Amino acid sequence: MSSGLDALLQSRLAADSYSPWRRRYTQSPSFPFFLLSSIYAFFRNISPPDDPTSNPFADPTKIRIVCISDTHNRILSPALVPAGDILVHAGDLTQGGTVDELRRTLDWLRSLPHPHKILIAGNHDTALADTDMRNTLNWTGLTYLCDESLELTVRDRTLRLFGSPWTPKHGSFAFQYPRDRAVDQWAVIPEIPEGIDVLVTHGPPKGHVDCDGLGCPALLQALWRVRPRMVVCGHIHGGRGVERVKWDVAQKGWEYVVGRSGRRVGWGDVAIIVGALVWAWIRGVVGRKDKDSEGPGESVFINCAVVGGVRDQLMRGAVVIDV
Repeated sequence: MSSGLDALLQSRLAADSYSPWRRRYTQSPSFPFFLLSSIYAFFRNISPPDDPTSNPFADPTKIRIVCISDTHNRILSPALVPAGDILVHAGDLTQGGTVDELRRTLDWLRSLPHPHKILIAGNHDTALADTDMRNTLNWTGLTYLCDESLELTVRDRTLRLFGSPWTPKHGSFAFQYPRDRAVDQWAVIPEIPEGIDVLVTHGPPKGHVDCDGLGCPALLQALWRVRPRMVVCGHIHGGRGVERVKWDVAQKGWEYVVGRSGRRVGWGDVAIIVGALVWAWIRGVVGRKDKDSEGPGESVFINCAVVGGVRDQLMRGAVVIDV
């Protein structure tokens, strides 16, 4: 029995070192789904940020945002958390959710050199759900957001952020909503305000940086309305990555397939969605905006989960984005 379990664990550990294409193949329920997800990734530029110092958006005139999530009591070395203007932690600072764990993590975050440090809770951070416990913590130098907006000015530029810790219910954890009330959660309590530059949520939306379908469909629905410039999240450790999302017909097709039960994909689906991706790409080349797109036509989604692997044995660095 133990040898069989060890073999399973070793195979999962090996999968953590697979290339992005091989991981996508092993996670796909069928070859058509693998083919479609690979083509979608090619056109939408999904890339796992394994090197925390690499930054395709680097520009000294921009604001540098350093993103981490799901540290679960880990203290990262300075090499894994590059300097920047804003540090964002998207929740699960702790494993057990105790006040002592939070104190250690907040002390570490406070020691980092970033001028602005923004954080939200995750489902593991149970002490933050208790007002009395939360008030015993030292928040000097840190900004905690719980269904709140914040405006930051950096070098005469203003960014508007909104942070929310909520995820669909799974087990007995904090900051969770019943899955049958997910639409109300994001449309009413709280409604994410429009005009947000950076949205910080603990969990990802369905179909994006979420292992192809483990995220929340109601959050995705809200994002179609809000369309922030950046979405920073974590929660689903295996969904770590950076994805450029374009609010167009091709994305709607991809999300329709991922939203199906069992992620069933036929060859007709592949042909239709690939055609939409090619058409959207052509329109982008010639500089024409998709008629279905209102407001910002593109967003960047970042799943910046630090821990990974079947037993959270991997330690991965921050994701660095310039905006």
